[in-house]
Amino acid sequence: MIRNLLAALACAIALLAPPLAQPARAEWPERAIRMIVPFPPGGGTDALARVLAQHLQTTLGQPVAVENRAGASGVIGTEAGARAPADGYTLTLNASGPLTIVPQMLPNPPYDPLRSVVAVAIPSVTPLLMVVPAASPLRDVQDFVRWAQANAGRGNYCSIGIGSPSHLSAEMFMRAFRLDVTHVPYNGSGPALTAIVANTCDVLFDSGTSSSPLVRQGLLRALGITASRRHPSFPDVAPIAEQGAPGYETFTWSGLFAPAGTPQPVLERLNREARALAATPAERARIESQGGLVMDMDLAELADFMRREIDSWGAVIRAANIRLNP
Repeated sequence: MIRNLLAALACAIALLAPPLAQPARAEWPERAIRMIVPFPPGGGTDALARVLAQHLQTTLGQPVAVENRAGASGVIGTEAGARAPADGYTLTLNASGPLTIVPQMLPNPPYDPLRSVVAVAIPSVTPLLMVVPAASPLRDVQDFVRWAQANAGRGNYCSIGIGSPSHLSAEMFMRAFRLDVTHVPYNGSGPALTAIVANTCDVLFDSGTSSSPLVRQGLLRALGITASRRHPSFPDVAPIAEQGAPGYETFTWSGLFAPAGTPQPVLERLNREARALAATPAERARIESQGGLVMDMDLAELADFMRREIDSWGAVIRAANIRLNP
């Protein structure tokens, strides 16, 4: 009887006692972060990766290592980032091509840009400049349209590669004005710019980041810009949309992505940090001086932006039946 009473008393005391403290869950990040760039070092996406990595390293208090994994038009690095553990410790600083264009030109893409990854931050977009050689008599878009119509089948446009924003932006332009102009693809922006400076091709659509220095030096002339509004660094260059192609708008961009399933608090923290960086006067000045436009989007806005980009590029890819070899 006494034993039963003591047992009951012990149980009651146990129930009243405070629970043992549980070990605190470690806050993210508690170790180094890897940032994959699916391109070689030295390009615009790589440059942004290193600026953002340094910023995150300072604000998050953990090392952020940039890892270049180039190849297959960005597919190799993009797939590696998409297949990484969704724990916030592997991110990808990617560009528009591997995510919104290339998967739509492959028969069996190894990742889905809307299901395999999550857009975390796109600090800026960069419109393309429609440029001609300095010796060209053409001064604006309508000059080019009249010239192309008078030389149907004899003019050409160069691009930085098949399926690139340079190629697709030009294809959209030619279709908007129903022009017969031959496509001449080059292997990258450098060779294409060399060709047009040398007057080897008639027109090029190229990112403002790479073409603007040559425009400022007087080696190329900009007939139009693919943004919907005038750019602060090129106030005298009218948008193509204002020169006979209403609604025409294209741009390139680089942004931060994480594997699908990454915890929401991690995504939100990264989004805040990247937006804070883009809002600083120094970073805004750097972006605009390189032909970019600062963006400020939360996670929901980024998801909508990605869907619009995929739909827009997909329409021209299907219309022109553009494909890449698997």
